[in-house]
Amino acid sequence: MILQKTRFWYDISVKQGIDRHTDVRIVARNLRTLQRGLTGDRARIASGYMDERSSLQAYLLYYWAVSLYETTMILAELDARHQLPEIHSVLDIGSGPGPASFAANVFGARKAFLVDKSEKALALARGMAAAARCESADVEENFEIQTQCTKLENFCVPPGENFDLIVASHSLNELWQEAPNWLERRRDFVLRLLPALRTGGILLLVEPSAHYTSIPLLVLRDALLSSTQTQGNALFCVGPCLHSKSCPMLALEGRPCFSEWPWEAPPLITELANAAGLDRTSLKAAWVAFKKLPERSADTENAGAMPRPSAAPGSIRGRIVSEPLRNKAGRIRYIVCTDTGPLRTISAAQDDLHARSLDFFQLARGDLIEAEALEERSENHLGLAREAHMHIVMHAPRV
Repeated sequence: MILQKTRFWYDISVKQGIDRHTDVRIVARNLRTLQRGLTGDRARIASGYMDERSSLQAYLLYYWAVSLYETTMILAELDARHQLPEIHSVLDIGSGPGPASFAANVFGARKAFLVDKSEKALALARGMAAAARCESADVEENFEIQTQCTKLENFCVPPGENFDLIVASHSLNELWQEAPNWLERRRDFVLRLLPALRTGGILLLVEPSAHYTSIPLLVLRDALLSSTQTQGNALFCVGPCLHSKSCPMLALEGRPCFSEWPWEAPPLITELANAAGLDRTSLKAAWVAFKKLPERSADTENAGAMPRPSAAPGSIRGRIVSEPLRNKAGRIRYIVCTDTGPLRTISAAQDDLHARSLDFFQLARGDLIEAEALEERSENHLGLAREAHMHIVMHAPRV
C-alpha cells in the first residue's frame, strides 16, 4: 500500500513534467548538466536552478522521484521501529516541488507548509496537489499545500503554526557552505524551527550520501543534541542511530553513514539515468531523525534504542552500517553501530554453514540485529561461533 501511494504521486509528478514538446534526450542532457552542477563542481548549488525551465523539468522527472522514494523509505523505517507519530501537518524546509511532503502524505499527512526560494518550484507542488484532487477521491490525496517563497536564511515560522513533522531534505547543505561558521549557523537555523514542532513530533534532516554532505550532517547531529539536551524540550535521536550519544563514525577519519535501498526504478527514471550516465540501481541518502520530548529522563534519553538491558559480554545489539567486508582470511565482516554508542564488528567464515543458517550473509546496511554467545576475537571484534545465536530484529525497508 505504501509503495502504491508513492507510485501515485510519482505518476502525478511525471504528468506535471512532461508535455507534448518533451524530448527525453534533451531532458537527459539537461539532467547530466544539473547533476554535474550539484554533485561535481557544485556550481549550481544555491544558484536558483529551479527557476530555469530546463533544470526544473530535469529535476522533476528525475531527482523528484529519487527524493520521494528516499523519504518514503526513511519514514517506513521510523514506522517499523515504532518511532513515527501520527503525521497530520508538515513543515518542508527548502522543499523545491515538495517530494518530502508528498512522501509524508503517504503516511497520513493532510497539510504541508512548503518553504523555498523558487516560486516556480512551489507552483509545481501546488499543481500536483490540485491534479490529485481531480484524479482521486481518496482523502489522503486531498492534500492541502501552503507555500512561502523566501530565502531559507530569512524564514521564520508564522506565529501559531504547529507541525508533527519538520523536514529539510537535501537543502541544509546549500546553506552557508562557504562560511567558516557554517555549523553554528545551520545549528541555530534548525533550533529556530523547534518551537513549531509539537512534543512527540519528528525533525528529519536528509542529505545526499556523498562525503561532503553526509559527514557535515553527522557533525550537525552532534551539535543539535549537545545544544538541546540542556533545554526544556530536548531532542533525542531516533534514527538511524539507536542512541543519542556522539556519532562514533566521526572518529573513523570521516567515514560516512548512510542508508541504501535497492531500487527497481520506474522506466522513465532508468531511461534518463542510462542516457545521462547515472547509476540508479539503488537509492542512497544520509539522514538523521530526532524526536522532540518534553524533558530528559531515564526513559526518554534512550528513546531511539531497542528497549532491552545492556548487552552481556559476547553479545551485540545494533545496526549494520557497512556493506559486507571480506578480509584476507576469507571472513565476512560487518560494522555495527551498537545501541550503547561504540562501533563493533561481527564476522563469520564465508563457508560457515551455521552462519548461513542464521542468514548472516544476507545482512544488509540498515538491518538491526541482536546476537549472543559470540567469540571475542579481538578488541571490539566478535565472531559468530557454532553456539552463537543471532536474531534479525528488523530488515531495512526495501523499495
